[in-house]
Amino acid sequence: MSGYIMAGAGFVMILINAVSYLLGWDLKSPAFTILGLVLIVIGARTARISSWI
Repeated sequence: MSGYIMAGAGFVMILINAVSYLLGWDLKSPAFTILGLVLIVIGARTARISSWI
């Protein structure tokens, strides 16, 4: 379950960054995007591993 939460949090972080870019807000941060991608990868991997158990 924690894998899905991590992946969801990463998706929300990337979504916020994309919306801020499209709407011209001042929230654009490469570190925010990278952290979101890392959370998605680790969360998806954790969810996949825990589904085998």
